[in-house]
Amino acid sequence: MLIRYYLVINLITFLVWGFDKWRAQNQQWRVSERILFSLIIIGGAFGAMGGMQIFRHKTRKIRFWVIGILAAVIHIAIFIYFSAK
Repeated sequence: MLIRYYLVINLITFLVWGFDKWRAQNQQWRVSERILFSLIIIGGAFGAMGGMQIFRHKTRKIRFWVIGILAAVIHIAIFIYFSAK
């Protein structure tokens, strides 16, 4: 169940990153940074980092890297903890 959650949230996060990049290129309204950070925090860190690399989006914003890496470490620990039970 936990694996499915992480797969889904990371896929959603990755797609939102791509969508936001597309909107930025077309000068349309954007996904708020609050939403992007929320997706990272609830488990989408790997999807966000993948989206940052693939779409070249938000790569210059250090906040996204720091929060993404911290969230990834925390979620790896959570996954290991619950998988060991």
